[in-house]
Amino acid sequence: MNCLVLLAGCGLGDGSCIEEVLLTYAVLDKYHCSYTPAAENISVPSIDHLTEQPGEPRNILTESARIGRGQIQPLNSVILDEYDALILPGGIGLLTNYRSSEAVRGCVEHFILSKKPVGTMCAGIDFLRGFLGAALLQAEEKELAATEFCCDQKRAVFYTPAFRQTKNCYHILLGIDAMICAMKQGLEQPV
Repeated sequence: MNCLVLLAGCGLGDGSCIEEVLLTYAVLDKYHCSYTPAAENISVPSIDHLTEQPGEPRNILTESARIGRGQIQPLNSVILDEYDALILPGGIGLLTNYRSSEAVRGCVEHFILSKKPVGTMCAGIDFLRGFLGAALLQAEEKELAATEFCCDQKRAVFYTPAFRQTKNCYHILLGIDAMICAMKQGLEQPV
């Protein structure tokens, strides 16, 4: 499975949740999945994570490169057809930085319309609800433990709650692992 990992900066308050990104990388490596982190090359307001006050503007691509493992790509240079799945780690940056991004909208819609798996966690489900409606996995989400995932089979959308359910990184790792394993198995099953 070849995954595109969409990053929205570096840090929960104004970017991608670093822990969720790193745990995602670990699970993708476990299952021998190739992946490319990508972000849009635009500048946005930032948050000082120590004081939680507004900070200086920062470039999303530059900030994402901090957790891009030397593989980060500008979103506009990514050939979406080369990827089997999209993964959206959580973080408020998805909601704030990409609210009006046409490039990100095009990316997400490519995977949704192609019925390629989209896996997300934490605030990522709220981001996807902007595309697929407020009811997306809402009932399933209510009873979900951090170690679990749920999915909308028809739309190929997978979700694990991550930090919405716990602060325990190991439990979050188990949820991401279960979700990515199911995404990979779904791609390997004959149609």
